[in-house]
Amino acid sequence: MQSFERKRLSGRMSDIRPYCCLPVILLIMMMAYPVIAADPDVESLEARLVDGPGLADVVAYAYRTGTRITAAKAGWREALERKRVAEAYPDPRLTATYWPDSVPDDLFMRKYELMLSQEIPFPGKLGAAGEVTRIEARAGRINLDRAVRDTVTAVRESYHELAYIRSAKRIAEQNRKLIDELRALSETTYAKERGTLLDVLKAQSQAAQNGYDALLLGELEETEAARLNSLLDREPRATIGPLSEDPPQPVVFTIEELYSQSEKNREEVRLAQAEIDKAKAEEKMARYESYPDFMVGLLYESTQPEDLRASREDMVGVQFGLTLPLWYNKNAGRRAAAGAAVAKAEAMTRAEVNDTRAMVRETLFRLQNAHRLIVLYKDQLIPQAYRSMETAEIWARQGSGSLSNYLEAQSVWYNFQLALARAKADHGIFLARLESLTGQGLTRKEPPAAKSEEVSP
Repeated sequence: MQSFERKRLSGRMSDIRPYCCLPVILLIMMMAYPVIAADPDVESLEARLVDGPGLADVVAYAYRTGTRITAAKAGWREALERKRVAEAYPDPRLTATYWPDSVPDDLFMRKYELMLSQEIPFPGKLGAAGEVTRIEARAGRINLDRAVRDTVTAVRESYHELAYIRSAKRIAEQNRKLIDELRALSETTYAKERGTLLDVLKAQSQAAQNGYDALLLGELEETEAARLNSLLDREPRATIGPLSEDPPQPVVFTIEELYSQSEKNREEVRLAQAEIDKAKAEEKMARYESYPDFMVGLLYESTQPEDLRASREDMVGVQFGLTLPLWYNKNAGRRAAAGAAVAKAEAMTRAEVNDTRAMVRETLFRLQNAHRLIVLYKDQLIPQAYRSMETAEIWARQGSGSLSNYLEAQSVWYNFQLALARAKADHGIFLARLESLTGQGLTRKEPPAAKSEEVSP
């Protein structure tokens, strides 16, 4: 009998966790619409998690409590506030000077001096700096979308994995009852000299293997439940009730449509495009560094004789100054570096698009393969294995067949059931990954609304 652990490692193609995956806010709304439309609070969702959640309940809970989403939202707000800083004038400077001793030119006179000055950047320079921070704020919004996407993707994957493990536990329990009956039958027939020692040993080994599978599945369930709880910001041992089945649904888009949607919606591509805009804004700002900044000031000076009965002299002056950007190499270096940054950002965007296409193609293949496996096991292999097992049982009880053949047929039927459960989980996982790459639901054609990038957090 093939062990559960070997089956899990060989049959599961989803062991590689995604480094780029799933939906943005609009996709979440499409997935969890019945839950979000009812606008339940966290307490209501918590009760659903304990009683038995569906995928929409878990997604809605993660959207409300995900710590990475909260952190990304704060990061976006931080980027928005930087724009106000970048567009503001430098702080004015107040300088005070006092000479306590008389100077040779002004015998027996003390001097006081106050100067208030303000630096004024060249016209357009603050606007260019503000444009850079505005693009950074846009990137902050995209990072928020990516945090939402990654959190929900991880939740969806963990949900399907936990559902698979629990389904495998049910299959293993059914198999345990059957093996116990077969073991008792083999021992009885051997005692009556109507069976072989090989039948007894095979039944006992399968019973031991089934016990190992049950132990492994129990630990895997605890581990996956802890992972899902951590994504939901819950205690590792918090209760997660029976999971509702999420029926596999086919993708209704062509590969060319998937390419187009991924290039338009995937957050990594949008971030790369924002980097191009930022590099161009910094290139424009680098040109302003070659222009002078100005300074205006107001000067007040007072001279006070040591004899307090004498009159003092007060003077007021106006200052004007500017910087002299004389060093050509420095300014040329700034402009050249900014131009190189633009070229780099454009190349990185093209690379990101190419990587996205490759991931879409690979993920679609794995999704379609999981769907084919579901059909194969559900419609052909499992019914055939079940009929073979029934036939082997009849022959074994009638004495025309050996108990070993019955055990082999039972083992095949058991492994096929595990493979079907694995294929269903893989289908859900790879659908989540593909939807993360395209930024929209793929099981029905409803074009999502345009994504907003300028809304305040």
